[in-house]
Amino acid sequence: MRNAAQRENKGILDRSCPTYRLDGAGSLLINVPGLDGTGELIFKQAPALARDYRVATFRLRESGNFSYADLASDIAAIIRDVGEERATVVGESFGGTVALWFALLYPQLLERLVIINSFPRFRNRIKIRAARRLASSLPPRASWLIRAAGSTVGLHVDGVAAADRRRCRSIIKAVKMPAYVRRLELIENLDLEERLKEITAPTLFIAADHDLLVPSVREAKLMASMTPNATVEVVHGAGHACLLGERVSLAAILTKWKSQHDRKVH
Repeated sequence: MRNAAQRENKGILDRSCPTYRLDGAGSLLINVPGLDGTGELIFKQAPALARDYRVATFRLRESGNFSYADLASDIAAIIRDVGEERATVVGESFGGTVALWFALLYPQLLERLVIINSFPRFRNRIKIRAARRLASSLPPRASWLIRAAGSTVGLHVDGVAAADRRRCRSIIKAVKMPAYVRRLELIENLDLEERLKEITAPTLFIAADHDLLVPSVREAKLMASMTPNATVEVVHGAGHACLLGERVSLAAILTKWKSQHDRKVH
């Protein structure tokens, strides 16, 4: 984990850059956390990814009235702090919405874009508004119990092992509620459909066909139809927590996609 003091020792002090962890070797890949915001729920996929990439993980902002532009700027700050010109940016669920914003605001820093079980707008506005109001009004423990119960269903859909389920619940329990509510507010007001045509970087939309939270396959196909250089990968038998189960190897999917894309180019 690199911090401001370490960056200052290198003479690259940038107080706007979030603290991040960097593992592996190869080209830079930045994982953008989902609604939990911790950056820790990539643990199942991280070892294989680190064989082909330098994987940067970080926590989303946890205080203040941050915007999508703020979150996208944090990704840009990490790329510059690492010393790379561009990166592959991977975003799952809420992280996918942040990654889409990054692609729009910082196209010069984007090598490839990977969006997993995400959306350009959340179509059930009543549902997301109710979730935001509930999260902001409940005591922290009650909110945690509801989120834990909801995540348990999803984890079972993806066949997540008991030890990994316990680890996930421990991670989710540490999520700070004000930041969680703010992320729900951002989703509530999100609408990027008309801007997807501006994203020209190679883009992969990964969608699980048993996603109970988001109609991921429909959203992925819709986004791909609007994005100039896009591919869709449907993961059969997997749900919203597909990166935590045994059915999905993100590293393998990325290797296949990159190979296919490179063959088309050449």
